[in-house]
Amino acid sequence: MTQESVPMGRRAEAAAEPAAAGARTAPIPLKATHPTSTMITWGAVGLGYSLIAGSFARLTVPAEIATLLPGAALVWYALRPTTARFPPPAPFTRRDTVAWAAVGVAFGIWELYAAARGSTHAHPTLSILMRPLIDPPPARAGGYVVWLLTGVWMVRR
Repeated sequence: MTQESVPMGRRAEAAAEPAAAGARTAPIPLKATHPTSTMITWGAVGLGYSLIAGSFARLTVPAEIATLLPGAALVWYALRPTTARFPPPAPFTRRDTVAWAAVGVAFGIWELYAAARGSTHAHPTLSILMRPLIDPPPARAGGYVVWLLTGVWMVRR
């Protein structure tokens, strides 16, 4: 068979039925590609930026600006019509949506309750729980790397 030919017969009809009925199809796997010089350059810039931004003290003006600048750049990148996009994922089912909404509401109630109680160690907020993990500058730099990669991934959706 060549790529121009159309499969016919019972197998082709049976294979086409689930797709026509709205069943989920398997996602197309990502292909491993060799990094281009542009990818290597942006990766080095992002790593250097993360190391510099991770050295700033938490909850300071320089740290806020270090978070705002790449965020604004990612918004600009997302609004460009030439930005390459991944194919859209399958839509969530109602059951999936309810489950994630329940998790979000439970987390919100926990945070509001802990904040109302004064955010003590007996009733900690997420920031108190995460403090030992994000206090050292290398850990904050790693957090910036994850934040940048997540931002690029979300922009390309």
